[in-house]
Amino acid sequence: MIDWIENNKFVLSSNLHGGSVVASYPFDDTAAHRDVYSPAQDDAMFKHLARVYSSNHKTMHNPGQCGDHFKEGITNGADWYDVPGGMEDYNYLHSNCFEITIELSCCKYPAVSRLAIEWDNNKQSLMTYMEEVHKGVKGFVRDDTTKAGIPEAVIIVGNIKHNITTAGYGDYWRLLVPGKYEISAVAPGYEKESKSVEIKDGPAVDIDFNLKKIKRDTEPQKAAEIKSAAEANMPKEADTLQVLVSHVNKLRDASHREKLTFIEPTEFKHHHYNDLEQFLKNISQKYPEITRLYSVGKSVQGRELWTIEITDNPGKHEPGEPEFKYIGNMHGNEVVGREILLNLVQLLCENYQHNHFLSLMVNFTRIHIMPTMNPDGYEKAREGDMRNVLGRPNAHNIDLNRNFPDQFEKTFINDHQEPETLAVMSWVQSLPFVLSANLHGGSLVANFPFDDTKEGTTTYSKSADDATFIQISEAYSLAHSTMHSGHPCPSSSNEYFKDGITNGAKWYNVAGGMQDWNYLNTNCFEITIELGCYKYPWAKDLKSYWTANKYALLVYMGQIHKGVRGFIKSKDSGEPIANATIMVTGINHAITSAVDGDYWRLLSPGTYEITASSQGYSSQSQQVVVTFDAAIYVNFTLEKDSIISWSKEKDFDIKENIETTKYLSHTEMDTELEKLANENKAIMEYKIIEKTPKGNSIPLVHLSSNLTNHEAGKPHVLLIGGLHGNETVGAELLMRFVRHQITVSLVKVFGPTRVISSDSGQKLRKITIMNLKCSNEFISYHTSG
Repeated sequence: MIDWIENNKFVLSSNLHGGSVVASYPFDDTAAHRDVYSPAQDDAMFKHLARVYSSNHKTMHNPGQCGDHFKEGITNGADWYDVPGGMEDYNYLHSNCFEITIELSCCKYPAVSRLAIEWDNNKQSLMTYMEEVHKGVKGFVRDDTTKAGIPEAVIIVGNIKHNITTAGYGDYWRLLVPGKYEISAVAPGYEKESKSVEIKDGPAVDIDFNLKKIKRDTEPQKAAEIKSAAEANMPKEADTLQVLVSHVNKLRDASHREKLTFIEPTEFKHHHYNDLEQFLKNISQKYPEITRLYSVGKSVQGRELWTIEITDNPGKHEPGEPEFKYIGNMHGNEVVGREILLNLVQLLCENYQHNHFLSLMVNFTRIHIMPTMNPDGYEKAREGDMRNVLGRPNAHNIDLNRNFPDQFEKTFINDHQEPETLAVMSWVQSLPFVLSANLHGGSLVANFPFDDTKEGTTTYSKSADDATFIQISEAYSLAHSTMHSGHPCPSSSNEYFKDGITNGAKWYNVAGGMQDWNYLNTNCFEITIELGCYKYPWAKDLKSYWTANKYALLVYMGQIHKGVRGFIKSKDSGEPIANATIMVTGINHAITSAVDGDYWRLLSPGTYEITASSQGYSSQSQQVVVTFDAAIYVNFTLEKDSIISWSKEKDFDIKENIETTKYLSHTEMDTELEKLANENKAIMEYKIIEKTPKGNSIPLVHLSSNLTNHEAGKPHVLLIGGLHGNETVGAELLMRFVRHQITVSLVKVFGPTRVISSDSGQKLRKITIMNLKCSNEFISYHTSG
């Protein structure tokens, strides 16, 4: 069906269904896959076509058919319900054809006695709809000199971003509603010609074009020097992040993505280490204005872990520009990622300043691509390997995707880190990466954190950002030509992954994986992408892997520009605040700002409360609505915390006394009190006065200028904290009071004289924690009352 649609210059079509009575028009879905209106560029024309059918139907235009209520008997497809992969959308996006979907009857398979009635209901609509093919504008595009028709010339209509192409004789038909338009025709090697036309309600207006060849004194333009005729003559787009993300969204679904023409790689082969190294050096030398080639470290056998940076200002982090990375070939015998990343490098560089979308991607993103993390293993692997393990580990025979520190389990594989692992860890922590993918082979699925569970079982292991991980995983899967179908390797496996994605631990349990380490130890969200059933396919098949993945690679990269972004600055100085913490209410995962105060927080669409905080500043919260489009700007200007000034003036700037991140545990309190007593034996005594049945101690602190004698006239004061175990504030305040009193004593001895309570007619005794049992029961993370 697809071949038939694309190989014929159909103008108008209708797809007949049953189950309701309505005329439905594109688009059938949205990028976010929600039930909302999704207009095509020719929305007015599609509404007209739907009305033509409905108004000529015996009953469709009357609301209430089949219990549905469609005004005028028409509906936008996605506004009714979201349908990815619909045929009407495919027709519009991949051919000249305008198609709508007609729901003919409430009953999908009516009784034979109903057929005459349905024919009577629809016959006038069918005939009238068919006549619409003769509306709009039509004509021929010919060579001005030879008068021969020019096939595949592009017909452009004003500001409607939807082009059609001429048929074999240069003939074309362009459906349009009445109005005034500028119609243009263009073809490679010819000058563009434009004409103004007024379309009226009636037969199509005839507009012919006679194109003049472009006069050239030099050889014909090379493909790398020109855009396609369609792109070159589209209305100029703005150089904005919003335009970039709109392209990303249009490319998201493989079944009906936006048409784009790239300068494509033409050579597909396997690159051994020396070949890969030379390829990257050649690219960096050819495109020095947008690339930087560097090594992250060395493998066990001394091979460089080459990485190429692609951006408009390579070599530095630009404030506000997020950092992205792809890592391939972590398992040495899984080579598809290695090769398609080289293809991606070539695509981005060769299309820079020739394709607006790819130019925007480079200008708004700092892209880092590491084609191989395991160059040693690759040199052992063998072409044609489908499921073997030769070359999978590094030269120490260690699986690098089991070698990262793990949140749940230390194994003999991850109890120490290999050179490649250490190099990548250091690299990732040195830059403010936001998004990443790790490319593997052996299946066909996008796999997201967590990769393991505390129990080591194969079950769903949800991260705090599960919704966002699902969104970015679907971004890759849906843009891939087949991954979204969910059947990765039907000839060798019965596995099924809904929408082509899976939670890592739900698939199988992996301790020491790289994606979990990224999420838990940096700002970076990473997923693992399995690119195909063959780990080391034959070279002749590499082009098909590139074709299947090229849009997915770009769409996934574009996800970095979604969610929330902004800057955090000091209100007092106006300077950026680095390492400020960004928290989202309800999501227990913090990220931090970069050195310029810039931050990026990936989020799925929804309403959120975002809080920025930093030591010494009052935190600030804002409510934001995140959409499926470009990231929302949310800037924070933090004021100095008043408690900081108070601490400096009244509490000797004791940092521990203004700590707000956590309660001290019972053990931490005991340890600190004992340490203070040992350091200040002249004025402080610490002892354990009782042990609880569970072995926890009840400490007593004695503060006085004379600890051994009861001096006449000095009353004893007893302060007790934590008598009720769920009233934790008492113990915390008494700890602060002890620190204050000790510091006062030191200031009196070594600095300005001050009057302190422990030296002015009182002996202080403090029991910081009394009810340990109740404390343990009420606050599990704070055992100290």
